[in-house]
Amino acid sequence: MEVADPAGTRFDAAVETACGLVEASPAGSEFVVLLTGGQPTPLFEQPISDSRTVVRRLRQLQAGFGASAVSDSLDRAISVVAGMSHARREIVILSDFQPADWQTFRDESGAAVRERLQQQSIPVELSLLPIVSGKNANAALVQTPNLVVERLELPPHAIAVGQEIAVRAQVRNYGGEELASVRVVLNLDGEELSVVQTSLQPDGVTQVLFPCTVQTPGSHVLNVEVVHADALAADNHCSAAILVQDDLPVLLVDGDPSTGPLQSETDYLSVALTPFTFGRLQLSDLITTRTITTDALSADSIADSRVIVLANVARLSDDQLAALTEYVEGGGTLLVTAGNRLDLNWYRDQFFAAGNGLLPAAFQSLRGLDPAASGDSNEEVPTARIVAQRFEHPSLILFNDPSGGDLSAAEIRRWYQVSWDTPAESSEAVDGEESDNVSQDRESKEESATVAPVTVIARLDSGDPLILERRVGDGVVLQMATACDAEWSDLPQRPVFVPLMQQLITGMATGVQPPRNIAAGEPAVVVVPELQVSASAAATGEAAAATEAVETSLNLTSTVLTPTGAREAVPVVQEGRLLLSRYQQTLRPGVYTMTLPDGSSAHVVSETSVSESALRLMDEPECEQLADELQATLVSSEQEWLARDQLRRYGREIWQYLLIGLLGLLLLEMILQQRFAGVRG
Repeated sequence: MEVADPAGTRFDAAVETACGLVEASPAGSEFVVLLTGGQPTPLFEQPISDSRTVVRRLRQLQAGFGASAVSDSLDRAISVVAGMSHARREIVILSDFQPADWQTFRDESGAAVRERLQQQSIPVELSLLPIVSGKNANAALVQTPNLVVERLELPPHAIAVGQEIAVRAQVRNYGGEELASVRVVLNLDGEELSVVQTSLQPDGVTQVLFPCTVQTPGSHVLNVEVVHADALAADNHCSAAILVQDDLPVLLVDGDPSTGPLQSETDYLSVALTPFTFGRLQLSDLITTRTITTDALSADSIADSRVIVLANVARLSDDQLAALTEYVEGGGTLLVTAGNRLDLNWYRDQFFAAGNGLLPAAFQSLRGLDPAASGDSNEEVPTARIVAQRFEHPSLILFNDPSGGDLSAAEIRRWYQVSWDTPAESSEAVDGEESDNVSQDRESKEESATVAPVTVIARLDSGDPLILERRVGDGVVLQMATACDAEWSDLPQRPVFVPLMQQLITGMATGVQPPRNIAAGEPAVVVVPELQVSASAAATGEAAAATEAVETSLNLTSTVLTPTGAREAVPVVQEGRLLLSRYQQTLRPGVYTMTLPDGSSAHVVSETSVSESALRLMDEPECEQLADELQATLVSSEQEWLARDQLRRYGREIWQYLLIGLLGLLLLEMILQQRFAGVRG
């Protein structure tokens, strides 16, 4: 509706038409105005009878709320009009009637709307009023291409200071004209960073790749803009918020330490997570690791860690498990890897705890080649490889591109089967072969994600899960069914091990943060920095300091700068162990900048569908067909609607016809009088 011509935008025309309908309505009428962009949004909290107030608010409206939510808006309109007080009720839809808005509605929701309208105890009229003529507008739009930046693709992993990342933008040409040289610009925080020239075929699409490096940590906004004068400027750019980090501390708990080179359980993992540090290169690693033994694990040792890795840890004490549970539930992240030292009974009873513990699944029987067996006693059990499927988990999306590495090349020689069944079902398989019943239960559990919130993000070709994920409280736990050293597989010795572990660890650390790029209408949520103080105090046992920090933080507020330039105060609230600033009014797409109590800034980008960038409108036959499907009345203009409304309220005026009839009768009487007088004479 922001498409402009010399007479103004379609949105301006719709506003003026709505004002005309309101002003011409009889005194005492009730009005409800629903904005359909993004999601149905009422202009007033309840029906209003003051037409002057309605007109004034209408003329204050601005476009820019995204594609129309036709189905939800009509559903909301029917609910609202059913509760109004007058007997004459009507829903008027003012729209440019783009096919993109109405096709899904016609396919999925049209019948339901007709049924709801027919079920109303008081009849409701439905009128469709196109703002512009589809036939004339389409003829003009063919000559005017519309360029749109459809989306931005960013790396799924954490972004480090000074790290070069690839920003991929998809640009589409809605129009019949070939464009040989189009300027596409990448901006970082409003400053031009890079420029690319590209060409676009008629009705074509292309992708533009920008290398990007950010030198300062914190929240930043990337914006890709296509520089081109067209009828719709609102879709010529697309933004995304990124969080750049300068340090990600990871604690490695080594359950099988050794003094030999690459003999400890975590040696390969340390190298994979900090390759530049081990290589003595001038480049810096985002991740910093610290390795401790199981005995050293405590609330103090885990307090400042973003990620904790338990590598072949036999078991934990009750105090250690309690500290780790508090850490994860408070927003921490944990990776648990298997090995030959695991106490399976403790892992099943305490760590998994029938699905109530931290572990996503219970370790069951071992599979693969037994390195302790030799000669004829070594049972020939096949090894396994990682299934090279199309990965959906953000941490593994990198490996959908062959250049990211081939996970299936690694040979997994030994691994645990896992199950998130009940303890009674799981115990049948701990020390022996998995029974058919347990196997069937395991498969059914994997398919029932809603019952057991466990996600299998990588699987072996044996059918067994390799890497599982589960959210616990505000944190997340990953579980690997094999070891992270080279004893059970050659994965740590392959180049793909470095990006795999980097992706998993950084993905875990960033995955617990609220998203910075959201759909329009979703709340913008930012964790306030004071959370780190209170969580640290709680983890170290300083309960009084933690309580004081929480109470102080709850008296603080953040400030949000909206895309329209308005500033609003947002209170800091406590949800569980997290302190959050939450802003709800994000219907308008764009950048929302939140200034936190410590003075730092956080950006959240509200995104909307660009389906309306295809500017073609429904022509008159299509609109007539839509009206027939909805059993609605199609009117061509405000004047026609007012005339029909006048007819419905007062009926058709027939005094002219009565007057003509009366005059005819008088004339007939005069003629008859003259004839009869002549006869008598």
